[in-house]
Amino acid sequence: MKGGNQDRSSEGRETSRERPIGIIGASRGTGLQCVLYAAKLKIHCRAIVRNPQESEELVNSYLPVSFRQYVQYCKADVTSPKTLSKAVNGCRGLIFAATATAGWRLPIYDNKDTPPHIDFEGSVAAATAAAAEGVARFVLISSLAITRPSHPMHLARNSLMGRIMDWKLLGEQGVSKVYEAVSKSSTNKMSYTIVRPGYLNDDPPGGPTTLLVDTGDNLSGSISRADLAALCVEAIFRPDAHNLTLEVVNGK
Repeated sequence: MKGGNQDRSSEGRETSRERPIGIIGASRGTGLQCVLYAAKLKIHCRAIVRNPQESEELVNSYLPVSFRQYVQYCKADVTSPKTLSKAVNGCRGLIFAATATAGWRLPIYDNKDTPPHIDFEGSVAAATAAAAEGVARFVLISSLAITRPSHPMHLARNSLMGRIMDWKLLGEQGVSKVYEAVSKSSTNKMSYTIVRPGYLNDDPPGGPTTLLVDTGDNLSGSISRADLAALCVEAIFRPDAHNLTLEVVNGK
């Protein structure tokens, strides 16, 4: 999958009008940008969030009225797996954009928003539910430098956020295992894409020609959340992104 012109097949776009793209973690950050990007292209999407009312108010504050019809809202929580099956049912693809908002916690304090609950167990629970519901494409947002423990990004994030990089790597392994297993046992084409972005920022999107995309976890750099969101939505439609793990940053 290259960072140049993005090519969605007419078949894929037509199908997307009836079957939405599910976006977990759509209430902020990259997940919110995924919703805005898809809706502005008139691609139906489903914001899968803990608080649908708050999410809708936030999306509507950014999205022109004419595009709001392309967004639906569904209440679910990745730390409560039983809520996920209904939320992802009928989706043609699912983007997992959720991540931990809390880091280190003493065992006596139970916090479900920590990396083991969101980035590992949550992502695998979402993939399991999606695979069981026949969701053909699963896109997981992970992190650049996840396999490089001496990289500054890896060291900083692990130190500040409760070994989040280790939990994200376990999430990657769990998601790929789920989808590889179901693709072997199903007649339907099921596949995943793992996207490892660099440092995230809120710069305006540079567009596909500014993206550096590679495999093997060798890149360093940063990327706009808007550009990352665009790549994740486009990956749903790209055959060359099937069962692929890639890294992405904005080039100069």
